[in-house]
Amino acid sequence: MAGTEVLFQQLSILLVLATLSHFTIKRFRQPTIVGEIVLGILLGPSVIGFYFNVTLFDPALVASFASLGAIFLLFLIGLETDFRTIYTRKNILVASGGVALPLLFGLLAAYILVPAGDVGANGTRFAMALFVGATLTATSTAIAAAVLLDLGLMRQPVAETIMGAAVVDDILSLIILSLVVGTSRGQLDPLALGLLVVTALAFLGVGMAVGLYFFRKVVVRIQVEGMKLGLKHGGFIIAMAITFLYAFIAEVVGLSAIVGAFLAGSLFGSTPLREDFTEGAGYLGAVFTPIFFISLGLQVDLPAAVGSSQLLLFGVVLTFIAIVTKVLGCGIPAWLSKMTRHEAASVGWGMTPRGEVGLIVALSALNAEVIRDTLFSVIVVVMVLVSVLPAPLFKRSLANVDRDRREAESAAAADPP
Repeated sequence: MAGTEVLFQQLSILLVLATLSHFTIKRFRQPTIVGEIVLGILLGPSVIGFYFNVTLFDPALVASFASLGAIFLLFLIGLETDFRTIYTRKNILVASGGVALPLLFGLLAAYILVPAGDVGANGTRFAMALFVGATLTATSTAIAAAVLLDLGLMRQPVAETIMGAAVVDDILSLIILSLVVGTSRGQLDPLALGLLVVTALAFLGVGMAVGLYFFRKVVVRIQVEGMKLGLKHGGFIIAMAITFLYAFIAEVVGLSAIVGAFLAGSLFGSTPLREDFTEGAGYLGAVFTPIFFISLGLQVDLPAAVGSSQLLLFGVVLTFIAIVTKVLGCGIPAWLSKMTRHEAASVGWGMTPRGEVGLIVALSALNAEVIRDTLFSVIVVVMVLVSVLPAPLFKRSLANVDRDRREAESAAAADPP
């Protein structure tokens, strides 16, 4: 009984505090995940633990619910994937530049600047640096979408490029995560690494084929037959069972469970059930995903991280690299794809915020004991900074795009053919 009492007590406290953090952070026009991470930092060893030497939450309980939060989050991101409009040449070029540059420079910075003592017990210096580089690759689609919606520009070409490239960006980042997880398990020789690449691609290919030609049809049929009997959620329940199955298989073959969850979500992104599934998974995510982001903050130990001047310098350098490499890596391919200067700049700034996937990569590195708590703390703070700092410049750049569009429309109206 004591175990269930603790469970209910801690869930009550976490959910109430998460909601309060949402209302607070929205007053500053920032994403809710920033408030959740900051809340975790305040409740964890950085503040409460440091000053009062207490642990407020059971780590095992929080970890279990956080894992569910990550699964539901990636399922929802997968539901937003429409393969017919996303995988254009321009989007792939923009995403590739936005993955390659941050990965390369993040890896080099970590390899050179991170102290040897911050490499985890199961990691090598190269594996640690590879994980750090991987954390910089994924763009936060939620943050970019929020700004675009706020300015009423979601249907403009620049928005389509940002959102499409962000999804491709996430997929590339998840593949990189799978490869990095494999290398952290000692598979560094060319043959084993090649086998891991083949395994990752096979899982994505076979999982997508089986899902599209079998699972998707089964789920739609169950939903239709269930509705005839007054069962509204039969299809959704089976879809979630498939999601957990894909997550399980991904773990078994040496990949990350969230890759499986994303793949499962993408199966239903272009079906008539997408809105219903988005609503259902959204409610589940509303409960569990905040706990995931709070759990990241709970694992941050700022006093220990700030205590190392070399690690502090690395954090500053990594923040600079995270911003510049995304702006250039995405903006230059966008400009080469015949977008205007302001549109290309908007794409670069819009792809700069990091969030969900990058934080999951960092947590994977911590759980695999490739990095230590102090380095993890620095990475989480960097993720928060690069999600907040570029927003004003992104808005200004979008305003320039909107002004150019209005001027072009006025010129066309004044000079009819």
